[in-house]
Amino acid sequence: MRAMVTSIRAPLPALAAPIACGCCLLAGVTYIGLNNPSEGGVYLPCPFRTLTGWWCPGCGLTRATHHLVNGNLMQAFRFNLFVVVILAAILGSWMSWLLITSGRPVDPMKRVPTWAYWAAGTVIATFTVVRNLPGVTGLRG
Repeated sequence: MRAMVTSIRAPLPALAAPIACGCCLLAGVTYIGLNNPSEGGVYLPCPFRTLTGWWCPGCGLTRATHHLVNGNLMQAFRFNLFVVVILAAILGSWMSWLLITSGRPVDPMKRVPTWAYWAAGTVIATFTVVRNLPGVTGLRG
């Protein structure tokens, strides 16, 4: 009788997911940096703008990221005022995920207070309303 051989797959290390996500983010930013979204490429249109015709808070972020990566800060702000803040929040969230997954505790004193989330939401909502008002073209990219 032959003995059945079963293979036991070792689970993926805990850091595999955040590292893979970080690599995908870096690849995406590299692609955006090398290929100007204003000149075409493989970019999906904003679903919110496509459905409603209004500018969402994220409209212009891809073009703004392209200009930011290429060192043109003023052009980046022309497409979306919050590009630096949003990219910093994405990077900070990813770093927190990486630290927590690696077993390093995140300092509770560095956590964002609840009022800051409400303030950020209010600013983003106001920005969205103002950029969609008739005659306000400077905030539309």
